[in-house]
Amino acid sequence: MKLDLRKIYRFDPIERQPDGSLPKGGDVYYECGSCKDVVSSVSHIKAACGCGNLTGGGGTTEIKTPEQVTPLRGKLK
Repeated sequence: MKLDLRKIYRFDPIERQPDGSLPKGGDVYYECGSCKDVVSSVSHIKAACGCGNLTGGGGTTEIKTPEQVTPLRGKLK
């Protein structure tokens, strides 16, 4: 089952960490630059973007190509 998080949350882009790494947190999400899918930065359920760049589960998200990822802050609509 595919869940479109954009129907639940309003997303705003946020900056990367000063060292260039991606921020993490309960309200931080990652948008894949290739397929435009959104995955939680600390996904506790199995989740992945359409192209496979982002894969999450167990409280972590793995990223194959970090330079193609945009960090977002999500707030309920």
